[in-house]
Amino acid sequence: MIVAAVLYIGSLALPYWMVTMKAPTYPEKNLTIRVWAYKYAGDVKEWNIVGRLVGVRVPPPFPKAIFVIFPAAVVALAALSVAAAFKPRLSKAAAILPWVTIGGLGIWFQYILYRYGHNLDPDRPLRYIDQFTPPLIGVVKVGSIVTYHLFHAGAVMFVLAALLAVFAARGAGREMVGGRQ
Repeated sequence: MIVAAVLYIGSLALPYWMVTMKAPTYPEKNLTIRVWAYKYAGDVKEWNIVGRLVGVRVPPPFPKAIFVIFPAAVVALAALSVAAAFKPRLSKAAAILPWVTIGGLGIWFQYILYRYGHNLDPDRPLRYIDQFTPPLIGVVKVGSIVTYHLFHAGAVMFVLAALLAVFAARGAGREMVGGRQ
């Protein structure tokens, strides 16, 4: 559980998600945006230039509070993991809550991406482009623009921490059932 806590905290220093775009407007380089738990950064200005053609705006419309709420949730999960290391009865919560957190965030973010691709500006230059849904993970082609959506190192660390919490909780459950706790 302690290692899980360290991984949760460490994940905050790394991007959780990234999107890379190949567009004819920028043949010399791919445009990339990385999303951390507390911010996003990258080629936002260039994405908006391309996005205006399609009728979208970067970033998608989401509340900025998520950049406060999600890091706080990650810190709380780290604290819960430390507590579960010393109080095994908390292990079940430490094993389940990370999956609820990341699953809920994933569902919510996929909904935001759906809205993003379905609320196109009616005055966009490329009106022939239909509504679309960017995937949380995967590839989407809109006209001649291709985007790649991938988890990044922060998300991998978060999932590793959550898996460690599950394994630690299983071990704590066996100890409690075996009468050692």
